[in-house]
Amino acid sequence: MEEAYRLCDEIAIMDHGRIIAQGSPDELLTEHFSDVVVELPREDFPADIKDFPLPLLLKPGSVEILTNDVNATIKALLAEGVSLQKLEVRPRTLEDLFLQLTGKALRS
Repeated sequence: MEEAYRLCDEIAIMDHGRIIAQGSPDELLTEHFSDVVVELPREDFPADIKDFPLPLLLKPGSVEILTNDVNATIKALLAEGVSLQKLEVRPRTLEDLFLQLTGKALRS
């Protein structure tokens, strides 16, 4: 998907043989997302945080937080004592879009 983002002027996302989204990569991402992903290694995120103010996506090796306000997210993490040494902030990707639209992981 990263290669498609760099090389394609227009893409179409298909699900069950139907085109469900079509346009330039930037247009599609802008149309569907206004947030970014704050990502931390799973081992840096305390397991006992129960009332974190933002939704968490727990993955096998990482924790992802979708946010429109990175500063507030970082403040919340610091308030919980989370280490930010390996924190990454990234824009949403075409893979994120595919997962959101189809509910399925990409197959190789």
